[in-house]
Amino acid sequence: MSPPVVLIIGCGIAGPVLGNFFKRKGYHPIVFEKVPELGDAGASLMLMSNGLKVLNLVGLADALKTESTPLQEFWDASQSGKVLGRSDLPSTFNDRYYQPAVGVRRTTVSIKLKQMLLDMDVDVREGWELIDIQENEDSVTAFFDGGRSVTGSFLVGCDGIKAVSRRILLRNQGISEGPPTYTGLTQTAGISETPEALRQTSAMRNWYGDGVHVISYPVGPNHTSWAVTQRETKEKEETWRPYRPDEIPEQRQQLSSLLKGWDPAILQMVNSSERIIKFGLFDREELKPEQWYSRRCVLVGDAAHPTSPHLGQGANQAMEDCFHLSHSMPFLVPGSGQYEENLQILGKNLSQEIFRPFAEKRQPRTSLLVKGARTQGDKRVASGVEACRQRDSDIATAYTDPAAMLARFDSLLPEPFQTL
Repeated sequence: MSPPVVLIIGCGIAGPVLGNFFKRKGYHPIVFEKVPELGDAGASLMLMSNGLKVLNLVGLADALKTESTPLQEFWDASQSGKVLGRSDLPSTFNDRYYQPAVGVRRTTVSIKLKQMLLDMDVDVREGWELIDIQENEDSVTAFFDGGRSVTGSFLVGCDGIKAVSRRILLRNQGISEGPPTYTGLTQTAGISETPEALRQTSAMRNWYGDGVHVISYPVGPNHTSWAVTQRETKEKEETWRPYRPDEIPEQRQQLSSLLKGWDPAILQMVNSSERIIKFGLFDREELKPEQWYSRRCVLVGDAAHPTSPHLGQGANQAMEDCFHLSHSMPFLVPGSGQYEENLQILGKNLSQEIFRPFAEKRQPRTSLLVKGARTQGDKRVASGVEACRQRDSDIATAYTDPAAMLARFDSLLPEPFQTL
């Protein structure tokens, strides 16, 4: 008997990880991606211990850690570089949570995940844009552009904040959802050679100004990823397209003007940037657990719970989703005594036996983190003298309570499982 076909929509982070998990559990995953060819994408990702534990299960954690430099310190300062607080807590992550925290180039992750699927003989179909979904009692058919369609046992929507899979699931529940809502914040990101002043310690650094926030972290022994978040009334389309080489000088000039008088290391990164990307930060209404799934479909990652980047948990929570969803699916080993019994789980009760418990487990945790990221983002770009003074005071005070700092990470990074 042929293994059940799993239709996975999206080949960003979650899609390939699920493709790996399902393949190893005896399914036949097909991963669909709307872009014609996967490759250059975005600036960077902060992979925390929880996400790296999942990537370790698919065999990529060590390769990514080798290419970068695990964090050793948190460091926060005013825009001029006056230190508000610093902590070596990240240096303990590997021992405490079994993996460190590490910044990586997004393109590196994308390419390695795609190659991982190809090495496993997982079917990856680029240039397939989802148009519609039709669900039956024991199967689902996905319709793509060009009049193409594929039928499988069930479908997983991993297609991000603008997910077509999400829109279709909600439409079929009688809910009409418009495009994502612009938050009033933009982010300009780049990758540069690490300034000499920042080379002594591998740190996640934050600088705070009036209505502007800058973050940086290493993405290799000699390179740093940085991002400038600011309030802007004009919406920027989230394309994740790097500026062309001929466009970069103008962007450097605009950022240098915005950041005049800031820590010289920031200006050095901006003016030596190899790539610059600018995009708007968007949001969506929170979904209830029962809105994460339907009879034969389920959402994961940003398709279910779009997360702004201010806690560094978007990709990491998507990987937690992958672990818990795949962990709840039965192994399918032809010839084993449990094969037929496990196959029955994929029948008409799939949504209630698998999708519902998954959504009810994950929604409360992701909801809390999404709200936390939104609050953190608003606080980081505080505007006005008094609001900025209060923010900086709060940051400095937080560093005086190491136990409270540790408690926050103890509630986050032991997931999705406690041991290697």
